[in-house]
Amino acid sequence: MKAYLSLSLLFAFLLIPIGTLSQSGVNSPQSPVEISGEPRHHPKFENEFVRVWDVTVPAGDATLWHVHRYDNVVVPLSDASLRIETLGSAPAESQWKFGEVRFGKATYVHRAINIGTTPFHNMTIELLKPTGFFPDLSKLPKSTGREPILENDRVRVFRLSLAPGEATAIHNHPLPGLAVMITPGEIEISTEGKATADRLNVAMADVRWRASAVTHLIKNVGTRRFEAVDIELK
Repeated sequence: MKAYLSLSLLFAFLLIPIGTLSQSGVNSPQSPVEISGEPRHHPKFENEFVRVWDVTVPAGDATLWHVHRYDNVVVPLSDASLRIETLGSAPAESQWKFGEVRFGKATYVHRAINIGTTPFHNMTIELLKPTGFFPDLSKLPKSTGREPILENDRVRVFRLSLAPGEATAIHNHPLPGLAVMITPGEIEISTEGKATADRLNVAMADVRWRASAVTHLIKNVGTRRFEAVDIELK
């Protein structure tokens, strides 16, 4: 009888989903998963310079403990109330705002707990390596008529917000970069050196890679406000 019970308990244990084990005991600050193994992080785009994750944490849910091995930029696509627990630091609760930009310096281990009532949706952009596109960053041209919302030794980030019919001034991006659409929209991009403009319908969370420097202007040809974040990569 005892042998039968032992076998029954062993069989029941083997039926427990792996994810349940990860969240209840195996996963910990000392035993985190890689981002690729964190189930709320979904791959969106990757090249030699960036890796983009589309992340959604439902209300009341939490990520697994996971490790960030690369510096990263996070762009929230929704407001959220989060509790961030980081290995080696005190837990912190904070409000995350739609369209703001935060920078994370690797390496660190953490998990995010959504303590709010709405899902937390964000794009997490890992910076895999410097582009080396502009060898002497001390000579990087300053932006004219636009102020970055974040700048450090890895990135320079701009926020774009256009009412229907509104257009930017013509401007130059001297670096490769990634545009993250934080609203859907219909836009027209006029690029120096091209005879015709490109007309695009974009969705929220779309990303567009820019491989080199460009001079252009962007016009909102849709019927609602269009917003995006442009990340220049140093």
